[in-house]
Amino acid sequence: MFKVLPVAAFVAVMSLSPAYAAGECTDAHMAQMDKMIADMKDEAAKKEATMHLDMSKAEMKKGNEAGCMEHMQEAHKAMGL
Repeated sequence: MFKVLPVAAFVAVMSLSPAYAAGECTDAHMAQMDKMIADMKDEAAKKEATMHLDMSKAEMKKGNEAGCMEHMQEAHKAMGL
């Protein structure tokens, strides 16, 4: 958990920046989220975060930035960020 906290704090702070928020719907951010979710211990929260991340990825592939961001924010909430 302690390894995740600095990353979680960084993601939470940077998500407040409009310039960074637009960068959340990228393959790189999706890979980062996959790693963070894989390290989660709470199985219910992990399942919810995975569901929203998958939905975010689907919207990203469609080119729907708003839908991607909406599901990404829900994934962040499920992760406690």
